[in-house]
Amino acid sequence: MFGIVVDQAVYECGRLEKQVFALREQITETEQVVRELGQLSGLDGAIAELKHLREGMEFQCNTMRRMMMALNGCVLDYMSCENRICDNGEQDVARYRRQEIGDNDFSAIADILKYV
Repeated sequence: MFGIVVDQAVYECGRLEKQVFALREQITETEQVVRELGQLSGLDGAIAELKHLREGMEFQCNTMRRMMMALNGCVLDYMSCENRICDNGEQDVARYRRQEIGDNDFSAIADILKYV
């Protein structure tokens, strides 16, 4: 049977969010360094390399953000489904009143039942 540990998934989602935030800060710092190095001459190679690294960090940041959102969505969907199952299970309890059962005499309609 499928099941997840919701608390662990929520914890990992929080860790991913912290990593995305930290990587976003690094990207901002890298952009600031690129701007400052752009004012100096003879550093075109270093600037190009930093821009390339920033693009890689952007890709990683976007990937982790999508993973975080997907995990968060899975947790929400799982909890919603689990709650619906529990609610339906609790609502399906049906109690029937006891009824008396008697004998039926079908001898009067036996001829009709032969043709069916």
